[in-house]
Amino acid sequence: MSLSSPTVTMTTLIALGRLIRLPLATMVALSALAAALAANPMLPWLTVWALGWGIFLLAAACSVLNQVAERFTDALMTRTCHRPLAGALLTARTGTLIGATLGSAGLMLLSVTGGVISALLGLTAMAWYLLVYTPMKRISSLAVIAGTPCGILPLLIGWQVGDAPLFAPQVMALALVMLLWQVPHFWLLSIPDRNELELAGFKLLPRAITNQRLLHLCHFWILAMTSCSLLLPLLGVVQEPVLQGSLVVLAAGFALWSCQLQARTVFIEPAVARLRVGLHLYLGLLLAILLFEGLLIRLTG
Repeated sequence: MSLSSPTVTMTTLIALGRLIRLPLATMVALSALAAALAANPMLPWLTVWALGWGIFLLAAACSVLNQVAERFTDALMTRTCHRPLAGALLTARTGTLIGATLGSAGLMLLSVTGGVISALLGLTAMAWYLLVYTPMKRISSLAVIAGTPCGILPLLIGWQVGDAPLFAPQVMALALVMLLWQVPHFWLLSIPDRNELELAGFKLLPRAITNQRLLHLCHFWILAMTSCSLLLPLLGVVQEPVLQGSLVVLAAGFALWSCQLQARTVFIEPAVARLRVGLHLYLGLLLAILLFEGLLIRLTG
């Protein structure tokens, strides 16, 4: 019993992580916190805590309810067949109950933190993800564009909680960077599973465009993203000189690395995997710069 208990606990934790897609929910929460601290570094710690957890729970709820809707197609694909609902570890009813509970808790935290506007933005993000983006994946490859509001709205929620103008140039620059990040992220995630996705009925990638061509298109989106990242220091989103320099080096370095990867690519799948990891690291480091500046201003201000 003593040997099996840790194994059971670890299995449960892994299943829970897959159910809520822990890395994705964490990244979404961090993006909202970065926007909030960029808008107002002196936010009360309780507000920061409630915002982070509210967005995290909302993102987790979207993942759970998405898996309820796609549990049969998830079971057909290698990348997703181990998810709890696809593997019949949870029933659809239980998944729906978990998702609804997480979503309600997230919306409650957002309403307490940022008032009615934050809660409405959160509800809009959730509804858009589940009622627009999720079904559109079976209809058109334009789902990649339709899904971008789901990544932008958490930034707007964080900015609004920071009590800054909702459509200020600074948050619009952040939203633009996030939009330009999401499209290549979506393609790079889908390319390795292209055949399985098509067999499962998804129309995520344009049939007329080869994987090689999609990889090149990802490169141009990345160049646009890194170029727009330079708007952040110009608009005062990043103000500390050292962090401004770090952001410029990060953007230029990632753009050059992407160019080199494109020039040297012989086999598509290894290049796609490397670029996907690099894209995640880029966003993580960008958010780290924003969060660090907010904390630095808070501690020294």
